[in-house]
Amino acid sequence: MDDHELDDFYRFEYPRLVAALRLVTGDRDAGRDAVDEAVARAYEQLRRGRPIDNLPAWVRTVACNVARSRFRRKAAEARATERLVARTRELDDDTDAARRVDVLRALATLPRRQREVVALHYLCDLSVDDVAATLGVTPGTVKTSLSRARDALSILLTTEVMR
Repeated sequence: MDDHELDDFYRFEYPRLVAALRLVTGDRDAGRDAVDEAVARAYEQLRRGRPIDNLPAWVRTVACNVARSRFRRKAAEARATERLVARTRELDDDTDAARRVDVLRALATLPRRQREVVALHYLCDLSVDDVAATLGVTPGTVKTSLSRARDALSILLTTEVMR
């Protein structure tokens, strides 16, 4: 791919693709982010010597996949947040003090990083990106830590309930 082809892509295809992904995601910035992510991946492919026959089609496909993945991730996070909020409300009831102690004990067993991301994400209601910025780590690290913390808490709290 030469500079002329890339210029044509940004002049003609990029604006239309961002507009289309805006409709898919319902958010202009999310649409642009998905397209930008796809363009970055295309650049990486080309840099590694892997040719792309049809750049607009390739970027379009990858951008749709990126948007889909982000939508699924956000939906999963929303469900997890709803469950955590529901459990927190249950724990606010004074008659359920034992469960509150169980959750605090379970949280105490987590590694420091996992406790931090759980507290910042769920209790302070920070986005993954904001948690990452606060802790000075990548969003991927935050996502991994959240996933591992949820898995560990699920096991620990299920075990506590079974006792």
